[in-house]
Amino acid sequence: MIRLVSFLTLITLSLCPISRAWAQGPENTGPNFNVVRQWSGTLLMQTKRDKRYRGIEEWRMFVHSDGSRTMTLSKDFLAFNALQVMTAHVDENFRPIDVYASYWAANGYRNSVRVALLGDELRAASEGPRGHANKVIKVPHEISIVTHGESMNGWYLWQGRQHTKDNVHSGIEFNLNPMPRAEGLSGGSLRPFTFQYIGKETVTVPAGTFETERYLLSNIELWVTGTDRILVKQAITDADKEYILTRLESVPAKP
Repeated sequence: MIRLVSFLTLITLSLCPISRAWAQGPENTGPNFNVVRQWSGTLLMQTKRDKRYRGIEEWRMFVHSDGSRTMTLSKDFLAFNALQVMTAHVDENFRPIDVYASYWAANGYRNSVRVALLGDELRAASEGPRGHANKVIKVPHEISIVTHGESMNGWYLWQGRQHTKDNVHSGIEFNLNPMPRAEGLSGGSLRPFTFQYIGKETVTVPAGTFETERYLLSNIELWVTGTDRILVKQAITDADKEYILTRLESVPAKP
């Protein structure tokens, strides 16, 4: 009994600083000063020809007072019996700061991956039932982290966004490969990529009509809109796959 009392006393004392920190001053009843604006959306994954349902993404974006942005999403990839949950935090220029992703495949939970950028150093840690892996590498300033959350794709093209002669840009990405049909950990690797800015285009989808910027990234066409670079539409040029924004809501701040 004495040991139990002592243990409970230790826990209580250890929590006191936290309790005091939360108790300082009245609770906030107005808008959250860490959030300037919020978006919430739904992205439908389907075939182009017969509009067969392949899956859905639900996402939410927070724009912070320092100009950075956070997006969290869940990707129910029914076509592969896969589930992916991701969070990405980028700075005001869309350079990644911190990324987390967890992957489920047809054979169950695979693993989680966390990637953090500290200056020119990228730190990646993967942990799951099949083991763990860590990686630390040097990277250039202009880099993107690809999680395969489709709604985050508008953020990947921040590199070299100034228009060049042919509107073709080169970049470096750290690409996480979830491979929902494969075994092993979801590792990541650096690789170069190029994309082309096609131009401005008005696009109508179930979520509404948007003025967009159209890009071509290898065999992927993307249409993104606004200063927060929201993905409106995406299509695979050589495959029967498309991604359509079916819902977009601006989440109002509480009065």
